[in-house]
Amino acid sequence: MAMWSFTEQEQETPSKLRPSEICFSQKEVYHRFRRRSGHGHRTIGDTLDDIVEGRLHVTSLPTINVKEEEDEVTGVEEENDEVGKRKKKKTRWITADNRRLWIFRHLERLGRCNEVSYIKVGYIDEMKRSSENRGASVEIKHGARPGGYWHEAPDVTYIDPMNVKFTNNFIQMTFTAGGHFGVNVQTLVEKLESGELEFKVIPSIVVWDDGTSLRVIDGNRRLWAFQQAEQSKIAAIVIKDRQFLNNTIQRMIGQFLIDLNSGYNRDEITTEL
Repeated sequence: MAMWSFTEQEQETPSKLRPSEICFSQKEVYHRFRRRSGHGHRTIGDTLDDIVEGRLHVTSLPTINVKEEEDEVTGVEEENDEVGKRKKKKTRWITADNRRLWIFRHLERLGRCNEVSYIKVGYIDEMKRSSENRGASVEIKHGARPGGYWHEAPDVTYIDPMNVKFTNNFIQMTFTAGGHFGVNVQTLVEKLESGELEFKVIPSIVVWDDGTSLRVIDGNRRLWAFQQAEQSKIAAIVIKDRQFLNNTIQRMIGQFLIDLNSGYNRDEITTEL
């Protein structure tokens, strides 16, 4: 028979956190980084765009500082384990690096950042604690625009990859950028087929929905891998706004929307062996 215990125990501290698990400390943030921050006084929106469009890697942002503290609102929760019932302190994580968290939150929303490393700190200046909604969201000071475009993109969604057409009829089989640099696409197929890799950890593709068909704009190799592995779902940012795509596509892949009228099925694709 299990013993019943009501001793409080601390939560195990995770090595990484989802951006949505981290709370903002402030109500408002400036739309630009400080000049001495290493980001060249760029706007937070432009920095987000640079990451989404492949000019920067997410690791170019300094590691975020996070304070773990007891959640004063929800208090403790009870859980059952093999020993019995225990009281477990509920905690939350809060950061004063609000501009970086703004970027990480959008990257997570867009399927480009599942979790982030962090440095655990023990103190946050009270001057940086102005949030009025327990850190759920943050506003831009003085109503300024954050810059860039991708913060206005729709949330990532999950679609059947077999319903998406390619926009290149020739696909190189080696990744040339990002976290998979130098990896053969067939390796990705094998990991997906074996279950060694979950589809949710693969960065989202960008898909153009013109009302009649879906065509991949950014992610032909990832789409090929998902179709080859016969995966039923793929993370995608589905764009329907032509003006939004016109503002981003040339920077993203060096072409204009008018150049991508053709769509190809998998049996029409030639691959580099």
